Amino acid sequence: MIRVSGLTKIFEGGNKAIDDLSLKVKQGEILALLGPNGAGKTTTIRVLTTLSGFDKGEVEVAGFNVDSDPESVRCAIGLVAQKTGVDHFLSGRENLMLQGRLYRMNTADIESRITELAKYFELDDALDRTVMTYSGGMQRKLDIATALIHKPKVLFLDEPTLGLDIKSRQNLWRYINKLNKEQGLTILLTTHYLEEADHLSHRVAIINQGKIQIIDTPEALKNDIHGDAVILNFDSQGPETGDFTYAMHEDTEIKDVVWQNDKLHVYVDNGGSAVPKLVHLAKEKGLVIKSLSLSQPSLDDVFLKYTGTTLDEVGEEEGDEWWHQWAGKSGGGSKWQKNWGQWQDKIEASGTEAGKAGWQDKMQEWQNKDNSNQSEQANLADTENSQQPQDNKHNKGQQQATDKPPEPDKQQDWPQQPWSGKDPDDWQKWQQPDKDK
Repeated sequence: MIRVSGLTKIFEGGNKAIDDLSLKVKQGEILALLGPNGAGKTTTIRVLTTLSGFDKGEVEVAGFNVDSDPESVRCAIGLVAQKTGVDHFLSGRENLMLQGRLYRMNTADIESRITELAKYFELDDALDRTVMTYSGGMQRKLDIATALIHKPKVLFLDEPTLGLDIKSRQNLWRYINKLNKEQGLTILLTTHYLEEADHLSHRVAIINQGKIQIIDTPEALKNDIHGDAVILNFDSQGPETGDFTYAMHEDTEIKDVVWQNDKLHVYVDNGGSAVPKLVHLAKEKGLVIKSLSLSQPSLDDVFLKYTGTTLDEVGEEEGDEWWHQWAGKSGGGSKWQKNWGQWQDKIEASGTEAGKAGWQDKMQEWQNKDNSNQSEQANLADTENSQQPQDNKHNKGQQQATDKPPEPDKQQDWPQQPWSGKDPDDWQKWQQPDKDK
């Protein structure tokens, strides 16, 4: 269903985000793509979904060539990106209807599909409410529903449960499993949660520095690291730790040794017999063991082996709150934006329909006040300028020669008047934070 051969994507400066990547995903399979931040996961998804070009290689999705037939690819796939793609000011039904229109579906088919998806994702009661009143889990379910409106053959999920609590996350796993088993949907997902990859995927691919390092079933990957995993943490680091590590390589029972910051991961055939030996060797080398743990290898150990780090160390990439995405990102924003954030917290906490229904009036009130204050400041500035002496030609000429354009009000996100510079990229300068503060 997905075939990638020799894929290479090079950004400006020569950075290879994807480096000769090859990958195959079978029909009806769930493949989890794991990797550190910047490993190339999202870039790979963007190429496969026709959102980004590439420099070399061949890519086919659902039987269509991404490079020569991107429109057919788009009709055959659904995409759920890291950040939600639904409109928070529309209802759930309106979002689904809009998505159906974009795929040029007829009204009867869209309405039938909306009813089907709302029932499937248990969104019936919330379908005609604005999305901003939805919980995080409900928003994510709606996100997936919009990606399924046109019955795609392949579904791409880029960090589908990012930012959700564990209960909402597990609930979403249930829906993803159902989609795969009941509808035979092929799914490629990226995730930072090892339990998610272990629970959902038929195979796991670990990507690092734009290359697939290993790909296999979760069980096979864990079994590849034979025996047990012993994790040691010492009281201090010094030359003696190097001696300790070197001495361990002489023991045939020790299969592998990997350092992760100040922790030493030792993989052995039998942890019960190996631990006393390790404790004795540490004492012999003058080391004090601060902590020691024994367990069977996990996907985190596999990840550490192929990337040099763990997913706990990688952590999540957190995005802005949804209302920050439309309210402005210039560091602080206007008063109505701040008030809107407080108001959103209140309606989420209360959950009352009256409170949720009144958000528009409140938002408009704050925005009007903010606009009114800006108009008063502009009028005051015009009045002061008109009162300046105009009859001294020498002073007037000197003023024209020496005065610079007025500095923009640093407290505002945008200039008081529309930007009229000749360079079309100059407007971006107004978005830059004041570095002198």
